[in-house]
Amino acid sequence: AGPKDRAVVMAFHLALYRTHRDSVMPKALRPLVDYRDLEGVLREDVQAMLTDRDTTVLLAMKDGEAVGYVTGHIENDPRRIAKRRGIMGDWYVEEKVRGEGVGKALVDKLEEVFREQGCDTFESATWAFNKGARKAHAALGFHEIQIIYRKVLE
Repeated sequence: AGPKDRAVVMAFHLALYRTHRDSVMPKALRPLVDYRDLEGVLREDVQAMLTDRDTTVLLAMKDGEAVGYVTGHIENDPRRIAKRRGIMGDWYVEEKVRGEGVGKALVDKLEEVFREQGCDTFESATWAFNKGARKAHAALGFHEIQIIYRKVLE
């Protein structure tokens, strides 16, 4: 995807961080992740993703229509054995085509990009309560490594 795809990437980004998030996240946990201006933050995210040459944004197309996206970037840490990590940022597929292999195809293509760029590992994250994403990651060969805890301080 490139700058010409800004509207479709923004639509997917909004769907992921508003509609999908709200369907899987317990309402009581939203204050732990919410932004004051979510739409503004997401616009900034999309702008950065589409203009950063170190970020990959892939669109899945079906019958000429975009039905999903995945984003990724590479991080280097020379202190590690696996020093070059490909990191998947966002991954979203429209509900109407879930289960058809679209998500797997996106992740497979991103993995190919990371391999071509010399990555040693492929990393992703999801919310602990997102059972569907956790199951999908496991099916794609990912291992759960870390869980992050957070609480609101009164």
